[in-house]
Amino acid sequence: MDLPPSQTRRAPSLPSSPPTLPDEIMAEVVSFLSVKSLMQMKCVSKFFNSLISDPTFIKTHLRRSARNPQLTLVSGKCVADFRFVTLPISKFLENPLITVPENPFHPLLDTVHYWLVGSCNGLLCFAHYSSFTGSYRDCWLNFYNPATNTLSKKLGYFKDYCKHRYFFSRYAFGYDSLTDNYKVAALRLTGDGEIGGETGDSETQLRTEVRVFSLKDNVWRDIQGFPVGPLRLTLPSENHGVYLNGSLIWLALRNSYSADRFYHSNDITLDQFVIISLDLGAERHVELIPPQGLEEVPLIEPTISVLMESLCFCHDFKQTCLVIWQMKEFGVGESWTQLYRIKYQNLQHIGCWLPLHISENKNTLVLANKRELLAIIYDWANNRVEIVTNKPRWAFCKDYVESLVSVR
Repeated sequence: MDLPPSQTRRAPSLPSSPPTLPDEIMAEVVSFLSVKSLMQMKCVSKFFNSLISDPTFIKTHLRRSARNPQLTLVSGKCVADFRFVTLPISKFLENPLITVPENPFHPLLDTVHYWLVGSCNGLLCFAHYSSFTGSYRDCWLNFYNPATNTLSKKLGYFKDYCKHRYFFSRYAFGYDSLTDNYKVAALRLTGDGEIGGETGDSETQLRTEVRVFSLKDNVWRDIQGFPVGPLRLTLPSENHGVYLNGSLIWLALRNSYSADRFYHSNDITLDQFVIISLDLGAERHVELIPPQGLEEVPLIEPTISVLMESLCFCHDFKQTCLVIWQMKEFGVGESWTQLYRIKYQNLQHIGCWLPLHISENKNTLVLANKRELLAIIYDWANNRVEIVTNKPRWAFCKDYVESLVSVR
């Protein structure tokens, strides 16, 4: 028997439009997504395109991405064959037997002479240079975001004068938050007179000329030079200047009289070591002192790096131990604290070590050996080593985070 009309079941009425989240909550939610997902969402609607292109959202997303650090890995038998890939550190720690694709990953590079200068906020900076014409060569820069696959045009053209073999410019790359601008510093060793021989054996005092490039206005400016000569490393991209909180930082030597690019501990005194910090906002430099625990000139060239958002100093001790110091308060020499003192027999190799990563609990270290084609994952708590060999050029690795930062 049919029910009376009053008792007939009726489907619940639906709202005229689906519920929506406030814009602020929507922005918070999607800021956790990967760049690839966000680039796809930009095509969904004008709202998402506007949101994901907003500078405030881009900065929020960058802060989220910084919690998932990556490395840029470089591979290839020669400069003309270099390949670049990015790899999350978490995946690398899970599976150290990574491989770099055989096909070159450098869509921006149409010259055989170039270096990966640095990585900052998801942008990679490349320095290019032509072959020499007399004592000069043409130089320029490119900026590339691998996550968005966006590439700048060739920027910052200038002629680099190089009368002596190792006097050409070296570069470092960072961000000036005061002007929301990316900058590159170019350092060139020069002297007051002739330099004798190929290794520079004369009594000429060397100094460092400094120029700063502004990505925002595509202009180079000369600034006050450094009264010390930066340590000449074997290859231009090996740890030449690090970036930390608006400053570019170099390990340098006071009163260096040699133009030789190699490290000779017998020719150095302990008081010559100095750390130079260039504030990208003020474009002025200050000198910082190395750790007071550095009691003698290391036989192997020391290095600096940025780990756990702090400046770190890494050096050899009597070819028996690797010592890593952390400057807990940037710019305060008294805040240097020894993080690790690791015997080489535990690392299974002696050499010039460059720290690439330290885990939050400080139990896991990723170290690159600059003299050998290997890196290691060192378990500090259990004193275990996993060696990764015949892989990328580990000494060229840079920190990297995915971002939506555009190339202007």
